[in-house]
Amino acid sequence: MYKNILKESILDMSEDVNIVRITFLTSFFHSLIVSFLIILNVNTLLSKNFENGLYIWKIAEFFVQAINKNQVVSYFLIVTLVLFFLYSIIYPVWQSAIIHYLHDRTISIKESLRRGRDDFFSMFEYSALSLIFSPIVFIITAFKLIIINWSTSKTLIIFLIIWFIIMNIVNILKSYTRYCIVIEWYSLYEALSYSFKLSFKNFKNTSRYVRNQTVLLVLFSLNFLLILWVPILMIYLFINLNIIHLLFFKFLVYFIFLLLILAGSYMSSIVRAFFAYYRHKIYKTLEK
Repeated sequence: MYKNILKESILDMSEDVNIVRITFLTSFFHSLIVSFLIILNVNTLLSKNFENGLYIWKIAEFFVQAINKNQVVSYFLIVTLVLFFLYSIIYPVWQSAIIHYLHDRTISIKESLRRGRDDFFSMFEYSALSLIFSPIVFIITAFKLIIINWSTSKTLIIFLIIWFIIMNIVNILKSYTRYCIVIEWYSLYEALSYSFKLSFKNFKNTSRYVRNQTVLLVLFSLNFLLILWVPILMIYLFINLNIIHLLFFKFLVYFIFLLLILAGSYMSSIVRAFFAYYRHKIYKTLEK
């Protein structure tokens, strides 16, 4: 059963361009927000070392000096907050629209988006709850506390371990919540309750699905390294050629960064499209 679902999901996704189009916008916002958060946190770490007189390599020194002057950090924070606000509005509608689109293949994307708007508040509540148990939030929080603030107390480590365990268990149990909200018209509490029951009854299959999803998403999240490392290598080259101060080459770095964000977002949208089919088929199979 499980292998058949995987094969069918890959086949259906490859024949449906619309589902990739639906997931692309949320992937683009997500990639931008995560990239900016990584840049801001790494900048904080490098700035602390730079202020303490510790040696940091040339690129890091240029990075710190460029980011920390002319209110660049403030601009980054404002842009990140605006993007997060827009993402918070768009993401619930898009998630609901995808489920409507897969559940009723007779409707168009436009109609699925209209139905998605009707589910906004319920899906917004679910998205806010999911944010607490997001692996991205956990990783960035742990990075900030341990690496940047050098907090390694036993209490903090125990807290992070407990958070990690609870996060994985809850993510398995709430796997079908969004489908209960959109398809069955349940409230958030009813949807969570039904998803927990369904997951308990099929814990082995559900945990396998969540494990595969997590592994694949982590592997595809490595495209963030590509997004960040290519501009870093360009900066290194321009520093050695002593042309980094020229406006054209600075804008070239920004342009390449934006192109890589778009490319990474498209890759992520394919993965999201696959898992949209994957989750939908598992939900229909287990509910039977």
